[in-house]
Amino acid sequence: MLAAFGGLTGCSELEGLTPPPLPSGRADSDAGPDGSMGFPDSGIGGTRLTVARVEPGHGPFTGGNSALVRGTGFTAEAIVTVGGRMVQPADTERIDGNRLAIVLPAGEPGPADVSVQQPGAEATLPDGYVYDQAFIEPDRGSTSGGTYVTLTGSGTAFAEGDRVLFGEEECTDVEVVSETRITCDSPAGTVGAVDVRIVSGEDGSEIVIEDGFEYFESSDPFEGGLGGGPIEGTINVSVIDATTGAPVPEAFVVLGEDLSTEHQGLTNLMGQIAFSGPDVAPPATIHAAKFCYEKTSFVAFDARDVTIFLVPWQDPMCGEGSGELPPGRGRSGSFVSGELVFLGPNELGPNPWDIIPPAREGWRRVSYVQTTQPCPGDDRFCLNPDPSLGGGQPRVLEEPLGERGYPYRIFVRPSAFAVYALGGLENETTGEFIPYVMGVARNVLAGPGEEVTGVEIIMNIPLDHYLDVQLDGIPGPGRNGPDRFVVNADIDLGGEGVIVRRSEGDLVDEVRRRSTDRPFRFFAQPALLGSLSDGRYRVQASWVTGDFDADPSTHVVREGIRRVDSEVVVDGFLGVPVATAPAFGERMPSDRVLRWETDGGVEPDLHLVLMVGGDGNPAWRMFVPGSQQFAPIPDLSSIPEIDDISSGFVTWVVYAISIPGFDFDEVSYGDLGDDDWDAWALDIFTAQR
Repeated sequence: MLAAFGGLTGCSELEGLTPPPLPSGRADSDAGPDGSMGFPDSGIGGTRLTVARVEPGHGPFTGGNSALVRGTGFTAEAIVTVGGRMVQPADTERIDGNRLAIVLPAGEPGPADVSVQQPGAEATLPDGYVYDQAFIEPDRGSTSGGTYVTLTGSGTAFAEGDRVLFGEEECTDVEVVSETRITCDSPAGTVGAVDVRIVSGEDGSEIVIEDGFEYFESSDPFEGGLGGGPIEGTINVSVIDATTGAPVPEAFVVLGEDLSTEHQGLTNLMGQIAFSGPDVAPPATIHAAKFCYEKTSFVAFDARDVTIFLVPWQDPMCGEGSGELPPGRGRSGSFVSGELVFLGPNELGPNPWDIIPPAREGWRRVSYVQTTQPCPGDDRFCLNPDPSLGGGQPRVLEEPLGERGYPYRIFVRPSAFAVYALGGLENETTGEFIPYVMGVARNVLAGPGEEVTGVEIIMNIPLDHYLDVQLDGIPGPGRNGPDRFVVNADIDLGGEGVIVRRSEGDLVDEVRRRSTDRPFRFFAQPALLGSLSDGRYRVQASWVTGDFDADPSTHVVREGIRRVDSEVVVDGFLGVPVATAPAFGERMPSDRVLRWETDGGVEPDLHLVLMVGGDGNPAWRMFVPGSQQFAPIPDLSSIPEIDDISSGFVTWVVYAISIPGFDFDEVSYGDLGDDDWDAWALDIFTAQR
């Protein structure tokens, strides 16, 4: 870190030197290196383009993290490159002439030059940023320890016996998932950042993530929620605008549902309020509300610090949701090109596709090239762009020929990923595709606007294995479902993403059935050897409703599966929530308590209840312990400027969620991202008010 700041280590080279006279005839110690007036150490006032440092000076090889580039002379046209890869113009924001806020592109582990280019000028800071060989998620946790973390590496060889240290304290329950992934529970620590070290059990070598994990004592300063340890007569509440991150003054906060309690009031200019007294004890419930915001409740907790992110309404009457967005800078994709190489007698030229059976009449040999996804599924944040955009050629036939194989070119998202191809037989009439062989090119990095050329995909992985998935512990159904099962099997490559195999957009590894009377079999699977040796199967089993996989539904994820030609049992399904008060379509209960129940299933860690009022605005967000199946919604309309839930038809949804290593008294808004969920169930209900 200190190296990125530079600095003088001695003064001997300055002795005996006298500065030349300035044109003005006077010496001015505030003149910048370009002759402009300014503060020489800070760069304030300088106009010549310079790059001084990047804060923070290191980060994950996958990119996607934010940083600040400091220097002088920055303009709105500044283009930043790190390690030769451009930062997306849309991810570059000029704060002022001395600061650029950027989102890092992916890069190879190690130091990288940081350059800023703008019309008529360019400046470079050699080795200005370091891409870490490994990163940790989450990178913050309570001083009490017990945060479930995942460490992901690039080109690593994690093995049984490796240790993980936070500072000098050992991580517990260490599990080596693969050569590039380790999970464990953080040890207890003191407030502040500590280095995270992965120590090889074989030779003692270390991978160090400087300041890799930050301990906090209260609730998470970035992701809010609960924290600070057990209640001891005081609860401190901070209310933050979820959109701007600014404090919300004059928000109404109450402890419990009794509006005659002394433990109520409005937040100060910093969005804070505290409640103290002998009756401030667990289990406690806090409600927060403000006009034009979604109300929020944390129910039945034991934590002395509460940070609430209030979500503003996007409603013109609130001064939100109207007008047009300001124009922004562009965002560029990338290309990857190369050849599919089939093995055979010809070492210097293309070989025939002998690993694929000859095509019968009406069929043809074909291969499809694609990249790993950043996450599994069809969420818009997970899906890759269409590889055929911009003249891409992801569909490869036996002609034309290239130098060593069969050429391809695909449009990709700028990132770190693997490129893979599926080869097989395709029915020319129906489009049915039967895969027989696969090839993978690992550790490919593409920056915005870049074309990565010469990426050879060796088609040498026969798809002659299977994976059976048997579902167990299915709970009872909800009000009107679920009625069918959907099981997916993908291959997780750690920091390079997930192989979600597709043919012309259709999922290859998805099995749908109405019953669980026999295992769900996935054919044409690769053995996790060679270029896939660090891969692990990720299975998601879902019980859903209707042809569009709607709710009610319940889902389970199992990761770290390595064995093929075997059966994997997937259980741990959560029960489907069923509304009892109000029952579906009925009026809100007079006691103002929402209730629900389940028919079997594993007890969840967390319930998240969301409500939308009759006017279409978000009305309430409730965090409820998994052991509790009710949530109070007090009438706050007696408080000035706060309305009750808008009348009409109200929609509410109950999520039941299971999260590894979860403690409800340390729940944060970061827990609402389903990346870390290993099971969840939900249903959507309507009511009248």
